Amino acid sequence: MQDNELFVILNPHAAKGKAKKQEDMIRTLLGAGGKEVVLYHTEIGNGAERVAFQAAMDGRKVIIAAGGDGTVNEVANGILKAVTLHNIPSPALGVIPIGRGNDFAWGMQIPKPVKEACEVILAGKTRVIDAGVTYGGNYPEGRFFVNGQGVGFEPLVNFLASEFKHVSGTPSYVFALIRILIHYPAPYTVELTLDDQVLNLKTQQLSICNGRRMGSAFLMGPDALFDDGYFDVVYANAPVPSRRMVPLALTFLSGKQVKQKEFSVARVKKLVMKSSDFAMPVHVDGEEISKGCMEFRTELLESILPVFC
Repeated sequence: MQDNELFVILNPHAAKGKAKKQEDMIRTLLGAGGKEVVLYHTEIGNGAERVAFQAAMDGRKVIIAAGGDGTVNEVANGILKAVTLHNIPSPALGVIPIGRGNDFAWGMQIPKPVKEACEVILAGKTRVIDAGVTYGGNYPEGRFFVNGQGVGFEPLVNFLASEFKHVSGTPSYVFALIRILIHYPAPYTVELTLDDQVLNLKTQQLSICNGRRMGSAFLMGPDALFDDGYFDVVYANAPVPSRRMVPLALTFLSGKQVKQKEFSVARVKKLVMKSSDFAMPVHVDGEEISKGCMEFRTELLESILPVFC
């Protein structure tokens, strides 16, 4: 495979279909330095994960996700499946953030303007980051993630925000938050194992953070680092009454929830969460793991994925 080739996986449906309008600009910008640009459109039933997996197996050195966090997650899953199952060197992941939330790109300080994001890729500087893999729900065989995993209240907001037809970005999450607060969720009675520590508690919210931000605006793990060898797990340590949820939800905008008595933080490499009463909604990088599962386990994969930044 030629070293000057850039393999781009573009999701034309990202950002409510606006991403497709960026295709010509992406080709021009990436090809300006003499690089050969190979661009592939994702399609329903023929998504980014399968294409990225095959590209990695074919020995491509650079695989670029042009889309939102969902596209990045799929491309990362394809790459990491090839790396972990077949023990091949990891291609470098490039990101052109043209999606709804772009939380991973924000955390990696990848600029949002297409021109600047392409310049980052062409500069060739990479950072090797950790990733996560979770087992449970719709993915008993495992699904990888690069930014974060949410359980409980946050996935409910995320799932609802993705259903809005004409609203995207931060407003979609704010509207979804208001809707969820009207139908306030009951706490889950769980056994939570953090590395080797076992906790029994009632909780409505848990975030497993590799990156700092989720939901386009919420600093779920304000101190998380992509390459420190740990997840930051931020969780409600007791049921939060409905009268406290709105003021607490606002603290997530600045990351100050970690200073509130209702929340605890742990830095771990693996965890298991089991509910004994209600099924738990779970997502990774905004992608559905389950609308409701009773158990999952998550593990950190240290220093596994080089990313242009």
